[in-house]
Amino acid sequence: MKRTIFSFLILIVIIGSCGKPGFNRSDQVLARVYDSYLYVTDLGSLIPEGTSAADSVIFVRSYVENWIKDHLLLYQAEKNLTNEQKNFEPQLKDYRNSLIVYKYESELINQNLDTLVENREIEEYYYDNQKNFQLKDNIVQAVYVKIKSDSPKIRKILQYAKSDKQSDRDSLESNCMRYAEDFQIIDHEWITFDDLLDRLPLEVYNQESFLRNNSFIQVTEEDYTFLANILDYRLSESLSPLSQEYNNIKSIILNLRKRALIKQMHQKIYDEALKKEEFEYF
Repeated sequence: MKRTIFSFLILIVIIGSCGKPGFNRSDQVLARVYDSYLYVTDLGSLIPEGTSAADSVIFVRSYVENWIKDHLLLYQAEKNLTNEQKNFEPQLKDYRNSLIVYKYESELINQNLDTLVENREIEEYYYDNQKNFQLKDNIVQAVYVKIKSDSPKIRKILQYAKSDKQSDRDSLESNCMRYAEDFQIIDHEWITFDDLLDRLPLEVYNQESFLRNNSFIQVTEEDYTFLANILDYRLSESLSPLSQEYNNIKSIILNLRKRALIKQMHQKIYDEALKKEEFEYF
């Protein structure tokens, strides 16, 4: 990415690296640590597009300072470690082998994994593993509205907010879009009760007791009225709703399929090699 030469020239003056012996004179040098040189071209496309000349200088100066520190540390490490301590061939070989196997397994999964997960499978997994889906927080489905207390539509919105009828909920949404400062209708998904309370000027010290004894909340603070109709709730440590866990279970099922596919591939390779006597124990 092209940057202004002016920016780099300012930086070069600041770090005073021009004219040092041993560097590539066909390029602008930015820094030197012993026999290692950092050039303008080494920065490549590191500077984000649209960065101003002044910000480019700051960015490059910071990069150069870090480069110097890293190379000083590397020099000291190289100097103080024995050749044996610096021999990473076994680790590099293992790492390369792991990357090759991982790439092969990924390609196998991409080509063979059945990604269609039916609702029946998700429901079966949910009911067979209920102990794994215990809630850690109190969760709610709710209608929430924040509106000016002197709004001409506040009574109508209050009426709609208290209603459980779908037609009234549609009317609530259309009115809130015009008159409310903030609103949300959460009647299919779930949110934590803490998230709802964050929107209300209300202190609740015992959430379980509050949820058991309150279904509609109306609070006024300064010029605003806050409404919340709690449509449904689940208490912590109870079973999480299936709708809340749906995507999570789908991911679990797909991961189980991946593991099964990889295990099957490993066994197939082993069996074929055993049959052809392509390996032996000593």
